[in-house]
Amino acid sequence: MKKKLNRKNFNTVFHNIFGEGIVIEQRWDGIESRVKFRSGLCLWLPTKWLKPLEIEEKELDRISSRRLLEAFRLGIVPHQDVEYFTFGRNYEIKQFQIALDALKEGKGGVMVIEGEYGSGKSHLAEYLRHLALKQGFPTTYCELHIHETPPYRPKKVYHEIVYNLRYIKENCEYSYRDLLRMAGGIEINDHCFFAPVLKRIKEIEEEDLHAEVFWQWIEGESTKEYATDPLSPYRVRGGQKIPALYDFSTAADFYNYLLSGISYIVNNLGMGGLVLIIDEFEEINHIYEYNLRERGWAFLEGLIRISLNDETLKMINDTMLHNQVRPTPYAYKDTHILLLIAKTPGEDESLLRFIPNKIFLRKFSRGELEIIFDNLLRVYKSAYPEFEIEDKLLGNLLNTALKKNQKELREFIKFTVEAFDWVRLCYKKG
Repeated sequence: MKKKLNRKNFNTVFHNIFGEGIVIEQRWDGIESRVKFRSGLCLWLPTKWLKPLEIEEKELDRISSRRLLEAFRLGIVPHQDVEYFTFGRNYEIKQFQIALDALKEGKGGVMVIEGEYGSGKSHLAEYLRHLALKQGFPTTYCELHIHETPPYRPKKVYHEIVYNLRYIKENCEYSYRDLLRMAGGIEINDHCFFAPVLKRIKEIEEEDLHAEVFWQWIEGESTKEYATDPLSPYRVRGGQKIPALYDFSTAADFYNYLLSGISYIVNNLGMGGLVLIIDEFEEINHIYEYNLRERGWAFLEGLIRISLNDETLKMINDTMLHNQVRPTPYAYKDTHILLLIAKTPGEDESLLRFIPNKIFLRKFSRGELEIIFDNLLRVYKSAYPEFEIEDKLLGNLLNTALKKNQKELREFIKFTVEAFDWVRLCYKKG
């Protein structure tokens, strides 16, 4: 006799050969289970061959719950509370954890997460960012944008990366500046940028305004011209020995060289390597001026290849784009970067030919969406303890949410929260 699973005993399982799947129904008193796997296979298998993947429910206070709901109403990622509402991505999280374990030993790599708009890419990327931070890795994030951080302006991308760099040590949060302060004892004398920078940091008095001028220059927010102007009262003495941070579209080599150097510092400080998350990677396809697009491709290709520790990029490579002011290799020695790319499917996939590790976000099944609906209800009741809803109305809202928004997770969540708002504020019983 077959038994349909309801939402209360619905479960996600893992099989050693077929991977992650969803139990749809069972028969013979649970001896066999019918499982739909990520690959699309739907098989009857002995239940004892399946390992349950437990979904941990965390208790939320009222403030955290309301913060989550406000983010969902806006259709954005709830950055501060993302760990409390990430569901059904066990496979992706496991693959990322494998990559983090390799990074602990200094081995970098590249992962691609691909999914349609609204499929939860940015949400998952933010969760993985939190996961890396919790495990002590210096972690940073950059969302490509055709105006704010275009890949053909590598200085802007570099500034965003170092500005967002964080790591946690002994329950305290640290930044890029702290990382460089810690690096004073590292042998990096042959790096054309970090060798003079680290030497200058030792001489800085942190409370001095000169120090802030220096840091803004080093982080790419200001310029060498401003920091070393002889007429400025805040001139950085000795700054002429430090190369300028060029704002050229051809400086793909120099900024990859800097990122490789940062990963070298991180590894030598005993923290494994740098976790770098690039979201909205498909923005490269929205650059329609040929020369700028090609230069953007060169920067991103270099970033991918140094993360894969391409030996040919440890020297000047004539097949790659190099600036003509101070050409450098793309990589400084071995690179220790775990690069995570989040993108939508696109027509031009030539950059990704280097990457073996690609994950395509599957669409959630009806059963999984029902669980998400239940979790949203739990969060909503935590935020508004007085909230009540009749079972019949709740069922109607679920069916409407599934019918209208099953293709986009973001819209499904947004619709559900707004429906609960309507019930709380406008619906009259009877």
